[in-house]
Amino acid sequence: MTGRVVLITGGTSGLGFEAARYLCEGGNDVVITYRREEKGKKAVEKIRKELPNALIACMELDLSSTISIKDFVKEFTKTKKKLSVLINNAGMAPHPNSRTAQKTTDGLEYVMATNYFGHFLLTNLLLDYIIQTGNILGDSRIINVTCRLHDHENNWTTRNLDFLDPGNLQLSKSGTYKGLQAYKNSKLCLVLMAYHLAEKLRGTNVICNAVDPGWAPTTKLSRHAGSARRLFGSCCVHRTMRPCVKMTKSPKKAAILICDVADSVKYAEKTGKYFVEGVEDRSSIESYDRDLQKSVWKKTSDLLGVNRFADEGFDDVSLTSRDKL
Repeated sequence: MTGRVVLITGGTSGLGFEAARYLCEGGNDVVITYRREEKGKKAVEKIRKELPNALIACMELDLSSTISIKDFVKEFTKTKKKLSVLINNAGMAPHPNSRTAQKTTDGLEYVMATNYFGHFLLTNLLLDYIIQTGNILGDSRIINVTCRLHDHENNWTTRNLDFLDPGNLQLSKSGTYKGLQAYKNSKLCLVLMAYHLAEKLRGTNVICNAVDPGWAPTTKLSRHAGSARRLFGSCCVHRTMRPCVKMTKSPKKAAILICDVADSVKYAEKTGKYFVEGVEDRSSIESYDRDLQKSVWKKTSDLLGVNRFADEGFDDVSLTSRDKL
């Protein structure tokens, strides 16, 4: 499918950049987000140099800031673009052994804010537009990029981590914060979000899936982790140790796996699924807990002021945060 409007968070480097380049090559209208303007412009210039006819633009977005997210949605909707695909890709990994939570300007734990809360708010604020596009074009998609690390029971490097406590999403309870736990929780929440949203959107033309593209060691995921970057790499390398699965790949190859789920016709009938390197797979046991899905959605909604899907109904719900824009 070509000629679609695709929004990719974190598109100035790594998987996001490669995904943007690949989708531009396919004739799509791509918007990437940046935290630093110079990086955004540089990424756009690099793609246009290689693909002179590329439809590519960049916009400012800091997922750790609710104000930035709301400002972004204001500016994006002014473009009048019919948003077909939202790829929630941006993320960061802290030092895995950190025992001190960093706070955003909103007072939120930084890892959860960047990896999950920000994408949750962004998705909800754009959801009406995504639904409208799906009704017009027959198909629109939301892709949450996650990691096998969300499944701590099946990873030897994370086997000592705890199950997600919806009452302690930010690990604010005394003695519970650890960088690796925060990262695992954020990636699990993206899976929970994908499943719950897919269920709520059944009957619309919007599909929502979670994707683990595998480990691309040269991305800047662990830019905040300093010397622990290789440690986080090893966490992903050993995510399942399944035979016949190539453990590492280039950012380009990993990005193509994301793009296929976001763009290929063969995934058009798939929703509420988890894909590992392009193949439908099982996510963690706790990710299938319907009560956990609902609880995390409600806790996140209350925290961010979102009122969508607060009840079991669909037609009569509204988004209070959007009213505040």
